[in-house]
This record gives sequence, structure tokens and C-alpha cells, in this order.
Amino acid sequence: MSIMELSSWSSDSGKTRQLHVMMFPWLAHGHISPFVELSKRLAHKGINISFLSTPQNIAKIRPSFADYQNTPGINVQLLELPLPFVKGLPPVIESTADLPTHLMPLLLEAVNGLEKPFERLLHELSPDCVLFDFAQDWAPSVASKLGIPTIFFIIYGAAYFSYDFSPSRGEDKQFRVEDLIIPPPGYPSSAVSLRLSEAFPRINAFYGNDYRQDMRIIDHVLRCYDGQAIAIKSCYELEGKFIEYFEKVTGKQVFSVGPLLPDDLNGHRPGLTYKDLSESDTHWSRWLEKQAPSSVVFASFGSEYFLSKEQIRELTLGLEESQLPFVLVLRVPSYSEEGIHEDQQRQVSASLPEGFESRIQNKGFIISGWAPQKEILSHPSTGAFLTHCGWSSLMEGMGLGLPLIALPMQLDQGLNARLIAEELKVGVEVGRAIDGSFSRDEVCKAVRMVMVEDDGREVRSKAKQMGDLFRTSILPTNGSQSRYIDKFIIHLLSFKKKI
Repeated sequence: MSIMELSSWSSDSGKTRQLHVMMFPWLAHGHISPFVELSKRLAHKGINISFLSTPQNIAKIRPSFADYQNTPGINVQLLELPLPFVKGLPPVIESTADLPTHLMPLLLEAVNGLEKPFERLLHELSPDCVLFDFAQDWAPSVASKLGIPTIFFIIYGAAYFSYDFSPSRGEDKQFRVEDLIIPPPGYPSSAVSLRLSEAFPRINAFYGNDYRQDMRIIDHVLRCYDGQAIAIKSCYELEGKFIEYFEKVTGKQVFSVGPLLPDDLNGHRPGLTYKDLSESDTHWSRWLEKQAPSSVVFASFGSEYFLSKEQIRELTLGLEESQLPFVLVLRVPSYSEEGIHEDQQRQVSASLPEGFESRIQNKGFIISGWAPQKEILSHPSTGAFLTHCGWSSLMEGMGLGLPLIALPMQLDQGLNARLIAEELKVGVEVGRAIDGSFSRDEVCKAVRMVMVEDDGREVRSKAKQMGDLFRTSILPTNGSQSRYIDKFIIHLLSFKKKI
């Protein structure tokens, strides 16, 4: 019997039901996207999906599910949950992409205000299971009152999450920076650890009261372990020993659901054709078409972080100094104390070093605001990925066999950088001063090493091998990605309700 056949069953009353799973991600693109990809894979197997988010976010993801709306046997329901009013939070803001870091606690407060609407939806829809994110630590207790199982879906890697949020971290109420640069007891790697400059911000952010006055973030996350199981966006091929360690320290069954790369990023790197691109895309694509194969460095820092003017200066001058062609994506916040800014290009230009744009006209290309990352990464001219080391971005780069230049900025990114540079050896980390700052010389050194220097041969070779692993073993129809999903569904089937 196939997984799709197993996902529906006849109840005691003679009715036929399909397994019904509710998805409830945090309000960030980097969180919503993995929930979307997992939803698609579950829906393909005949599982009914109810996807919860705010109106703006639902509008953004609706096209992703367009092919699912009229397909027999597939039922995906997109449900809008408007945020409650929170003083100081602009009413137009519904995600982290438009928000300065200092206003992030207000967005978290707004999400906490969704607890009652969430409970009403559970009463109304009665799903068989809920997959929730770190921000909804109240989901397990709310759902358990109704007899509905919950699974904490972690969109980060196991190396990071088991380091920062091992239960042992919650036992000490008086953390010192020195405690955080040492891995938790039993952690399976000495190479993956925090730098001092990364540990300092965590003291208040994770183990203090910066984000919630009533609870430390570490305690907030540990409450998420109260669900029936944990699912994680990772795979044993990359993080086997870290997944096993995480399962051991949490005492929960931890399911790898694979890298969850988009369907159109399958490890192959075909050339782009202009008919595949919108008119606004053709500028960068035409520029890339003029470059030699594997000659371009693509630099991007995700949807959550905004570089400071000093960081932009050192990064851009380092790229210029490398004398290699590059595509650089730069973003500024859409929201500031002065109001909503719509002209990204003007603001990005103002943040660049004087004369930079004119000097690099034939050598570099700058994209202001959003960029089609997977299309640029998969272009044959792209030869390396200079990345902030967000987990999804790393998966995309590794899946395409690109060597990585790690320039982590916050949260999980430092530990991810150690993982790819020290454990997997598919990248090089940009050198930094003890205070965490980086220079143009270190950027140039890392870029040239990965792209052209003899010292980077092993990294380039390991990156190619990683791409081959994704293409031949993980991503194919019968690959481990599919098997991870099937195993997860078998676990979900144990939650089937009788009607």
C-alpha cells in the first residue's frame, strides 16, 4: 500500500477521511518558506493541509499553491489570521522583512496575541496534528486541551539548534559569555562553536529578557519541546551526529524531513532563457550571460539582516579588490522611524562607497532589494556563493555544488559557518577581528582563495562532491528526501482521529 493510500482511511462511521495537518510558521520568509515546501510534499502524498499566517503573508505564498487548488486528491487551505494591535508596531508590518531589529519583540508580542484565535480554529477544524514554530510556544498546551498532537518544526540545522538550545542551557540562570563559547555536554564537535563576538549578544537576547519580560528565550524555546515530537529541516547526510545528539538530549523523537529545496532547484544548473524571466529580471541575467562559466561570485545576505554602512563599505571594497566579477544583493529596511521607504535603489546607492558604482560598471552588478537567489545560484556563470550562512541559503548553495564563502551575521549563522567550513569543508569563513568586524582585505582573501587560488582546490572539490551527493542521492524522486518525508508521514498517521 502506498503512502497516499495510507493517508486516507475508513472510520468507524464508514466515512473516508484524509489525514489533516495544520501548519503555523513564524512571520519570517525564512520560516514560512520551509513550511510551504513541507506542506507541498505532504499534500502530494494526499494529506490535507491548513496553512495559517497573516493576510499579507498568505497573499505572498498563494501563488506557490496555485497548482494545488484544482488538483483532485490534494486539499490545501490557506487561512488568514490578522495580527492584533500592538502599540509601537506599525499596522502595515506583518513580517520580519520590513522590521528593524529593535521592534522584533513587538512582532513576537503580536503573535502571542494569536493564541485565542488559534484555539478557536482548532475547535473549528479539528486537525489531526499541528506543526508549529518557535514563536508559538503556547501551541502544545492549547492543542493538548483539545487532544490534538503537536510537532515542533525547526527550520534551522541540528548543529546550531542543539548547541544554543540544548536543555542543559536552561538549567543555568546566570550565564557568562565564557559558558557560551563552550559546546554543551556531549556535543559531537569541538570545531563547531561560538566566537566571543557571537556569544556576547546571546547573553541578553537568548538567556536574558530582551525579547520577553516574562521569560528568557531559552525557556521559551524549551517549552516548544513539550510537543509529541520534533521535525527538523536537515538530513543525516549532512548532520547525522548532530541529529542523534539532539534526539538524545531532548528525549524526543527527532524526524529529519530533508533539505526541502524547492522543486525547481534539483541540483542541476541549466542556463536561463529570457522567456523564463520577467522584464525586471533581464538586467542581471543579461549581465550574467556575458560572464565566463563559474567565474562570478554571488553575494547575498538573506531577508532578515541589514548590513551597516561600515560593513557595506568593507564588503564592497573587498569584492572590488578581488578583481573577480560579482553580483551583490543589498537591502535596506522598508520601515524606519521616519516612515516607509519604497525606493530601495536610491537608498542602497547612498550607502555605497563614493565612486564605487562607476568603478565596477564592467566588473560587478548590484541588485537593490529582493533578488531571485535560486535562479542566480543555478546560473552557469556563478562560481561561488558569498553568504550570511542562513540555513536555507546554505542548502541551496550546497545542493548546486557551489563552494561557499561564509560571512555570518547573527543567530544560527556563525555555527552554520563552522559546520560548512570545519566539518563539511565545502567553504571558507571570512576572517574577523575579535570584536566581530571584518575588513576588505579578509573579504578579498577569502573570495580569491575559494575562486582561483591553489589553496582553495580542496574546497572546490568538496563542494562539487556535495553537489553530486544532492543530485544523485538526496534530491531524486527515489532519493533520501522522499524517504524522509515517507517516514515522517508514517509517524503522522499514528495521530489519525476516529470519527
